[in-house]
Amino acid sequence: MSASQDKKRRQAEREAGTSPKTLAQREAEQKARKERRTWTTVGVIVALFIVVILVLNSSLLYTGTTALTIGDYEFTNAEYQYYYNTAYNGFTNQYSSYLSLFQFDTNTPAEDQPFTESSASMLGMLGQSVPESMSGDSLSEDATWADYFKAVAMDNMVQITALWDAAVKEGYTLSEEDSAEIDETISAFETMASLNNLRGADGYCAVVYGKGVDAGLVRELLGRAYIAEAYSTDVFEGFEYSREELDSYYDENADDFDAFTFDYYLVSAEKVEVTETVTDEETGEESEETTEEVTDETMAEAEETANAIAEAVEGGADFAETVSAEVEDAEITEYESVFGYSVGSNFIEGVSDWVRDDARAEGDVAVVESEGTGYYVLLFHSRDDNTGYNGVAFRHILINVTDADEDGEISEEERQAAEDEINEIYDQWVEDGETEESFISLANTNSEDSGSNGSSVYSSEGGLYEHVARHQMVPEIDEWIFDSARQPGDSTIVYVEAANYTGYHLVYFVGADEMSYHDCLAEYGIGSYEDAPTGLRQPDYDEFESELVAQFPVSFNKFVNWFAKV
Repeated sequence: MSASQDKKRRQAEREAGTSPKTLAQREAEQKARKERRTWTTVGVIVALFIVVILVLNSSLLYTGTTALTIGDYEFTNAEYQYYYNTAYNGFTNQYSSYLSLFQFDTNTPAEDQPFTESSASMLGMLGQSVPESMSGDSLSEDATWADYFKAVAMDNMVQITALWDAAVKEGYTLSEEDSAEIDETISAFETMASLNNLRGADGYCAVVYGKGVDAGLVRELLGRAYIAEAYSTDVFEGFEYSREELDSYYDENADDFDAFTFDYYLVSAEKVEVTETVTDEETGEESEETTEEVTDETMAEAEETANAIAEAVEGGADFAETVSAEVEDAEITEYESVFGYSVGSNFIEGVSDWVRDDARAEGDVAVVESEGTGYYVLLFHSRDDNTGYNGVAFRHILINVTDADEDGEISEEERQAAEDEINEIYDQWVEDGETEESFISLANTNSEDSGSNGSSVYSSEGGLYEHVARHQMVPEIDEWIFDSARQPGDSTIVYVEAANYTGYHLVYFVGADEMSYHDCLAEYGIGSYEDAPTGLRQPDYDEFESELVAQFPVSFNKFVNWFAKV
């Protein structure tokens, strides 16, 4: 090939891009582009991974996405966590003395602790409502306490949202008093944050209520709760009932509502040693086993003693003296103006049936067998329909006397420490002007009665007890609040040594009800105890709230909740 032809060939190859040099250059360029694509892809993946890590460690999935909707309202995971942790903290605070009975350990994650039917029953006995999904046939076998707190949180979210929505539509706004109380709460968060080296109120809220929760969110949700509560109270108190309705409802529940006064003494049958031959189910071997048991003979002896006491009392002898003469160191138990519901709850059927019998008259005496235990001797005094007096309302602040050295006894120094503390609170109240509003604030901050000190974030009880019946409180307080000379605004300090506590009460008298206690029971019932009459108002209010809440269906964003669980 001539030089000119070779030159033309190389030129043609260059133009066609097929020359060895061009091919080599192209291959190098393709390799470089491939490497660039590879590193770009790796860079994108790394960048995405970093973004995911940053997102998961930020508050975005907690505050920037919708975790669930209630009706038309959207809620973030942070808001959900606030309600969950409020339910958790409220339970552990209110029932701190009962946690061991619930077999609940605050040092163990709630999702690792089973929630059983007995857990639900105990809550019911303590007057606590249990979500429908956490009791009866609806309760799952693998349910945990975390499931319970989630159910409570959801119930509270739906209830407050529905009531708040209705309240706002009717023009309700946050009152100055409630706004000031919320300010005090946030201020307390600031103080707690400082004491615990946290980043202000926002840092404290994040620790207590969950990631993404700050003081602004707590303020907003508290505001909703206060408005909802004000509206709920107005609706509850707004129902009206005729004389006929009140009397009819009371009469239907008279055995539970009436106040009974009676004395009793249980003649216990002696336990004696009983030896039996038992057979091992696996080996068939026989052995003798000795236990202490009540026998037919000791039951007969107890019955004989009980009948002797009853005959003497029927003959005019003093009950207490007769019992003391028959049984060494024995003391009778006196029940004064106790609700029939309590008689039915605390005694065997035979005793409650006898005491609540319409035919019962003053001075009646009876002996009732308690199978395997002994015999009750009963002396009936009276039955009252609660028409002769009005209930009262009072507030109190309780400071318990603490057995600081845990020696099982209360020393003078320990008692004095509690007295000094209650006096300091009293002095602060006087300095604040001795108003009911200042008393409420001091009670919520200082009282050790968790049932009335506003320990729940949805409650600002301020030490309040309403619609109180005679003999419902410890004698020292009962005597003071039902003194005929008592006037609204009166106050006192009362020292109490009771079976379950010792402490000082600063008591503030709010006033007497406008209705008789007979009508009060018909309207409000006895309380939230299991199977207790609820009164007329509660069912009417429950129906109203049920219809309202039904308008707010719940929908979950499962993806967001998977990433940002409580």
